[in-house]
Amino acid sequence: MSSHINDFNSHIQSYFVSSTYGNETQIINSLNHLAVVTDQRTFDLSVYGNNIFFVNLHRLMSSGSKKMAVLWAAVSVLENASKCEEVRQALIRNFHYLPTLANLLKEIHTTEQQQRLLALIEKLTHGAQLESYEPYVESLILKLLAVMEQGSSQKDKTELVTLALSILVNLCYGNLPMTYVLTKNISVSSFCKQIKHLGLVTCKMYIILERNDYMKEMDLHYLLKMSFQEVKNILSTRNSFILRHVVDYLHYIRQLKKDSCSKDDQRNAVSLEDNFFRDNLKDFLDDIERYTVAQHSEKGPGNTRKRRKVADEKTMDSSGCSEKDDCMDVLFEILACIVDLEPIGEGFRKRIADLALKWIRTKQSCSCAVDLMRVVLEKSDEENKDGQCQQKLIEACEAVLDDLVAIVHNNSDQVLVISISKLLTSLVSLQGASNSTLDKAAESFFQHTFGNILSSFKSSQNFDFSLPDSEIEAFLWALHTFHEFANVSPTLWFAKMGNLLKQKPIHFLIAKGLTSNNSELTEATLAVSSSVDFPRKDVSQMISMLSAGSRKVLGESQQQNVDRSRRSVPLVVPPPASLSRDLLERMDQTVTHIQDAVASGSINDATQVQLIEFYDAKIRMEAHLMQDLQVTVEAMSKQISILMHQNQLLTAEVDRVQRKNLPLALKVSTLQTENRTLEKELTQVKSATASYDKKINQIKLDLSDYIKRYNDKNQQWVILTKQIEQHQKRESNYEKENKRLQHELSNMAKTSEDSRRLLRAAEEDRQKITEQKENDRKMYEGKIREREREISKRNDLNHQLEKQLAERDGKLESQESEMKELLAQIATKNERIEQIEEQLKESENIQKAIYSLMNKNKNK
Repeated sequence: MSSHINDFNSHIQSYFVSSTYGNETQIINSLNHLAVVTDQRTFDLSVYGNNIFFVNLHRLMSSGSKKMAVLWAAVSVLENASKCEEVRQALIRNFHYLPTLANLLKEIHTTEQQQRLLALIEKLTHGAQLESYEPYVESLILKLLAVMEQGSSQKDKTELVTLALSILVNLCYGNLPMTYVLTKNISVSSFCKQIKHLGLVTCKMYIILERNDYMKEMDLHYLLKMSFQEVKNILSTRNSFILRHVVDYLHYIRQLKKDSCSKDDQRNAVSLEDNFFRDNLKDFLDDIERYTVAQHSEKGPGNTRKRRKVADEKTMDSSGCSEKDDCMDVLFEILACIVDLEPIGEGFRKRIADLALKWIRTKQSCSCAVDLMRVVLEKSDEENKDGQCQQKLIEACEAVLDDLVAIVHNNSDQVLVISISKLLTSLVSLQGASNSTLDKAAESFFQHTFGNILSSFKSSQNFDFSLPDSEIEAFLWALHTFHEFANVSPTLWFAKMGNLLKQKPIHFLIAKGLTSNNSELTEATLAVSSSVDFPRKDVSQMISMLSAGSRKVLGESQQQNVDRSRRSVPLVVPPPASLSRDLLERMDQTVTHIQDAVASGSINDATQVQLIEFYDAKIRMEAHLMQDLQVTVEAMSKQISILMHQNQLLTAEVDRVQRKNLPLALKVSTLQTENRTLEKELTQVKSATASYDKKINQIKLDLSDYIKRYNDKNQQWVILTKQIEQHQKRESNYEKENKRLQHELSNMAKTSEDSRRLLRAAEEDRQKITEQKENDRKMYEGKIREREREISKRNDLNHQLEKQLAERDGKLESQESEMKELLAQIATKNERIEQIEEQLKESENIQKAIYSLMNKNKNK
């Protein structure tokens, strides 16, 4: 699909210059192809051409074009591209699409178009904190309030009103300038009464406006119950935008649970353990299971073959993977939050695990289902109450591993690869050993992921070092998984891992992981760096090469800061304390297993015993090193906690000061925006004056050339005027003779006019016949034949008249031959006269330009 992006980038410039029909068709075709692509790597922002594409698309949408077909094709592309989280955030923060969409919202009036555009704006603004107040924001808020006002009295526009309110929540949540603009344009009490029936979004708006008196109960139990009720209502309409608010609120609850130190937070945490919460959770799971059964029954064996074929066409993309259900993806996130909140019991965990397994087997929302299954496994391991239940969950996960690996072989979804990698890591960590099922699935997964790298000796030449970040992340998580396999089962995986770490592409991937901004991915890469055969020198050289490349891009000013950071920060950062403890426990278990095997005599070979002793010494050395690193990390964590506490105090003070200085800050922001516009106007004026000076100099140079050309043309004009006078005398004589001949010709032409009219009528009938259906074509062909017969009769009459006139023509032949010669001479003279008149007009324009320039010079 990158070819369609390149086609768009190549044709858009000519479209900006002249928006012809051909250019417009090519643009729309490219956008339509990009609107249906399912591989999200198409819009990867690490590719330079994709950034150019989004810039050109922004210019296309903001150019003020009234061609709605082009605009809605662009909106379809944004809807598809916003499915990727990184692209969704970049569309607002980096490419600034919100002002363009806000202007487009003002130009449309139909309910369907408004709902579609509001859904896109809601998705883009979710979680996007705008940095400062912009002039378009107030007009957008006023438009949203107008939409809510128009749709508040109509039941069929409830979803439209909810979308508008959700956008207001996204803009104002945690953003004081936006909240100030909203409250400036509404009456708070009447606005709260207007939105009181819209559920959880209303609660979030009440929290923003600090109007708690409109809520029945401001505790966790009530809001959780309302969240479950929202899910029940949304499952019928499949509106996933409200579900995202539920996920945000559950994340907020989990953060409260982690930081619970006050009495209110403890009361909220305790409310999760009452029977009301479990009853609501039971109803919630019942609703999701009914939704699951309904979704799977639509594609089940009871349907007809035609319906199944249509469903397959809709659910399968070009790479072979099934289409994601956005609603189920968010539901799986909600279930993951619920599992992670509090112990919910084996019964609920088993139901959630069975639900995830159903969706894994149907290959829909597969990555989210795998993540949910992994969270259930990890939570059951933390509780560690019933080992038999945990073993059943592990066996259920192992049963679907072959299906998951088969899906990966036929799919290019990097998110699914990462989910499977994390699931394999959790399974190996929970069991503390590998078995035949895990080894078989891991071997197939290993060959799929790193087979191309290990296939040839010169793999570094065949490896694409310009990989997008999503593929690099998938490689690194898979590398971390096989590192865990090597720790648990060294006889099978240690040599493979060592061979893999010798490859130059792996050095590049590890260097990218160690220099990434993703803390979780960096932690996983650091775990790989604790391997015995880890190539520290090669990776450090690769990191220095990457940093040198970044210095060339950043420039000389930023290069000094990068050098300082490289001097102060080591290449391999010590892992956190939790990671080192897990690794030490695994090392101790491995050492005890090996020592027991040596003591029991199962290992008799002397070389193997020496090798075991050597690795035992290596492991002890790494253990001492990890203990030292753990002490340093604990000291650093204490300092970080102190700094975080100070930071919280400072942020509270900053919030208090911001509330006081909010009007001044808004005035400053408006003055800054005005200053920016004035600076832009000043630069435009300077460029305009420079171009004006260049044009004046060019005009002066052209003036001298025009004077020379005018003198030459003036002489030619005098000669031509004399010739014109002579030709005019001859022309007067020719005109008299021509009038007499034309009078005779007009009499002859009257007889042929009737036949020509009939021919024109026949041609009009023929054009109408081509636009009608094929069945009517035969009837009109008969009429055309009749008309042609009449025409033939008239032609016969014309031939007879021509024969009668042949005798007269004989007398006029001599005169006609002379007349033709005279007409040819007149035509040539007329062309020459027209050329002379054009030259005279050019000379007059040149004289006027010269006089105007001379007058300007005199005035100066």
